[in-house]
Amino acid sequence: MADERLRLRIIEDHHKLDRIFASVRSNLLQLDAPDAQRDPEILEDVRDDLKFALDEMLEHFGLEEEAIFAFLKDALTDLNDRIEELEQDHEVLCTRTSRLRTLVAATQHHATELDLDLALQLVEETSDLLTRHNQTETQIFVEALWRLDERGRQRLLDALDSH
Repeated sequence: MADERLRLRIIEDHHKLDRIFASVRSNLLQLDAPDAQRDPEILEDVRDDLKFALDEMLEHFGLEEEAIFAFLKDALTDLNDRIEELEQDHEVLCTRTSRLRTLVAATQHHATELDLDLALQLVEETSDLLTRHNQTETQIFVEALWRLDERGRQRLLDALDSH
C-alpha cells in the first residue's frame, strides 16, 4: 500500500510537468508548420505554460529539497550523492525553463525573432532531463521505502503528502 501511495504521488506531481512541456512543444511546432495560419495567441500560450511550469518547479522542488531530500540525507546518508544529483537537476531544469521563457517573452515584445530551433532544443533537453530525473527520483524513493523502518517510511510518506 505504501509503495502504491508513493508511486501515485510521484506520478501525479511529475506528469503535470511532462504535460506542460508537451503542450509547449506542440505549440512551438505549430509555429514551424509551413503555410500554416499562425495564431498570435500561440506564443502567449507558450509563455503562460512556461510561467506555470517554472512556478510549479520552484514550489515542488523546494518542498522536495526541504522536506524529503533533507530527511533522506539524514536517514540514509549513503544516498547523499544521488540526492545531490537530483538537486542539481532541479537547478538545471529551472534554469532551462527560465531561459526558454525569456526567449519567448523577448519575441512577444518584438525585441527579436523567435529562434524556433533553439526553443525546440531547450524543450527537448528539458523534457529528456525531466524524464531521467523522475526515473532516478522514483528509484531512490522506492529504495528508501524498502530500507527505512516503519517510522521512517511513514515520515517519508508524510513528507511526500506535504506537497
